Amino acid sequence: MKQILSGDSMPRKFSILSISLPPKLSTDLDEVARQERRSRSELVREAVRQHILLSRWKALRQKASLKAIQRGLKEEDVERMIDEERSARRRRH
Repeated sequence: MKQILSGDSMPRKFSILSISLPPKLSTDLDEVARQERRSRSELVREAVRQHILLSRWKALRQKASLKAIQRGLKEEDVERMIDEERSARRRRH
């Protein structure tokens, strides 16, 4: 991991990766970066973060589904329980 000075002279740590992209994907990335006035690195970081969140969400959902099946719950039971919990949280806040 390298320390890199940012524009405000605060050291930040980054792992520098080298990736390979097919030409069309690279062109699309450059186009979106220009349109959004962001760097390719920013867009790739965002994509990786989103992928990690989605992956964790899928794993959590799979684990919860197995537990629900083991307890004999149906999908509508789970949805009702979620709605009840959300309502209870809103009342507490």
